Amino acid sequence: MRMLLAGFIGGMVLAGWVHVDGMQAAGGAQQPELTVVKADFMPGEKTIFYDDFTDMAAGDAPSHFKVRGPAPELRVGGGIRQLTAVQSGSLFPNITSLPKNFTYEAEVQFENLRNARTALILYSNQKEVLIWWIYAGPQQTQLVVAVKNHTEELARKSVQVNWSQPAKIALWVQNGRVRAFVNGEKHVDANQVELPAVNKVEILSVIAGANQAVGYRSVRFAESTPDFSQVISASGRYVSHGILFDTGSDRLKPESAAVIQSIARGLEANPGLKLRIEGHTDSVGNAAQNLDLSRRRAEAVRAVLISQFKVDASRLTTAGLGVTKPIDTNDTPQGRSQNRRVEFVKQ
Repeated sequence: MRMLLAGFIGGMVLAGWVHVDGMQAAGGAQQPELTVVKADFMPGEKTIFYDDFTDMAAGDAPSHFKVRGPAPELRVGGGIRQLTAVQSGSLFPNITSLPKNFTYEAEVQFENLRNARTALILYSNQKEVLIWWIYAGPQQTQLVVAVKNHTEELARKSVQVNWSQPAKIALWVQNGRVRAFVNGEKHVDANQVELPAVNKVEILSVIAGANQAVGYRSVRFAESTPDFSQVISASGRYVSHGILFDTGSDRLKPESAAVIQSIARGLEANPGLKLRIEGHTDSVGNAAQNLDLSRRRAEAVRAVLISQFKVDASRLTTAGLGVTKPIDTNDTPQGRSQNRRVEFVKQ
């Protein structure tokens, strides 16, 4: 019998995590050089589930998860909110199904690590169909991905992870291909994997020994979408939640590379395509400042496409719309994450 494990994992929209070498000035801030970023992970664009615990108070149960086992604790400080499991237990995101193609992203922090584990388990009709274990240790970490209730192991790999810092982990299931990432580096890439329909998700932690903990800062599940060229051709509009910025800034995060590279490829393949780049924010903070920030962020994306990817400036215009065009409620973390976005509109 499988031990009951503590599970909770918690990307703000987390997007692909990548390596960056070099910087270049573009837009109003010093921008990372996105042309040289190795961008293996493409986050799903249609958010299915998101939580960063910004609507949770100390002592509350996490309203977007079903908790089984000892209660996790909300820890707040230094601008960080973290749901922390101090004993083994389980958390089930309020998800009733996952699409065939999806991504999962989380930011995880181990504390006083000696021997702890975290796992993502996907179920179909109460049967485990995929499990991704991360066996974390101070010297070595082992990743294991298995399917069919452990009857087939897809991959097992030992990796070096600096658990003194939060780690960004991601899983990408796309057309029978299963890829697992830690801090932007791809460690698992299995193909011809047929999964039945997933109708339950469990995120687990196992903590062996006192004074250890596993903290989760955000969690996101999203549906993978067709690439930029297909979407812009079919609908004339491409909505991206994978272009990320430093908080309160127009400086792009290196994690944005995969999306921006795909847009640059689409523009190169279609020389007649012209785009308006729109910046959108959630409603947190001052509306006038959000409007200005959305404008500067749209201009930063345009500047990077021009200066780094050599797109003709005449093909790109910008608009900052701030909080004026929400696509979801601003009353929940998931809704706010949906409203923080960059849109590309065919002209």
